[in-house]
Amino acid sequence: MFSGWNLSATGRVLATACACFLVGTFLLAGQAEARSAALEKVIAGAKKEGVLKILWTEDHFGADSGIADMIRAMNKRYGTNVRMQFTEGGSFPANLGRLIQEYKAHQPASTDIFLGSANHMVAGLHSGMLMKVDWNALVERPAPKDAVFDRVNPGGVGMAVASRVVGIVYNTNLVKGADIPYSIEDVLKPKWKGMVATTPYVTGFYQFAAPDILGEKFMTDYVKRLKPQIGGFITCNSLDKVASGQFAMLIFDCGRDAALRYQRTGAPIAQAVPKEVVRDNVIDLGVPATAEHPNAGKLFIAFLQTKEGQELLW
Repeated sequence: MFSGWNLSATGRVLATACACFLVGTFLLAGQAEARSAALEKVIAGAKKEGVLKILWTEDHFGADSGIADMIRAMNKRYGTNVRMQFTEGGSFPANLGRLIQEYKAHQPASTDIFLGSANHMVAGLHSGMLMKVDWNALVERPAPKDAVFDRVNPGGVGMAVASRVVGIVYNTNLVKGADIPYSIEDVLKPKWKGMVATTPYVTGFYQFAAPDILGEKFMTDYVKRLKPQIGGFITCNSLDKVASGQFAMLIFDCGRDAALRYQRTGAPIAQAVPKEVVRDNVIDLGVPATAEHPNAGKLFIAFLQTKEGQELLW
């Protein structure tokens, strides 16, 4: 399953109360870990390939240093000696567009692993860019019977590995007390005219416009009212312009993890979850159909489903 919203009795959307990351909470029921013949074949293939090429989106998963820790643990677990070739990429949509162009041109993919959320994985499925894999044959931990959703994406084009709660990021020096945006209406106050940022790929708005949530007409009207407030665009994970005070807020972010990273550096950043909608954004990984090192990519994704992999991801 690709999405992450549910409708409550009051008509508002409530999601899982996770802090920011980890699909592991959905996977803890199956602790028995045994390697299948399919996994052993992938391990052997990864040993021959010896490389994992990653074009990553900004600083997700700790960027090169965080992924390097995961690859070291993966190598130790499976007896491989995979080396990482890391390139910092752009946003999910930018990386997706690049990979689809490479696929259509029959060129090797820029990365052995694609990182994206629901709509990006759907695009990877429909375009043929993402490889279809029998992930349940590779993953060591069986899914619990009471899983919240299917961890395997439709068509086998990827697996869910993490989730994060979407909200409104704000500068704590500028936005205080009654001004903290616990409602999407709070962003419309005259004092914030030109002081609000959004993402160029309008994160959040297209999900919240679904007919059974806030309604398409409501969101269309809201966006019209919001336009005077928007002073510019930033990406979900580059919050420097909010931290510096150039913008007072970002509506919406891609998940709470970016705000947490900035808080740990002492930046005046916080996140508020609006009362109208709480979205739990699921993060997925898949292997491009033209990946140069597909076995290394598959093995890394399978490793992140282990208890050790989920702990490192957290």
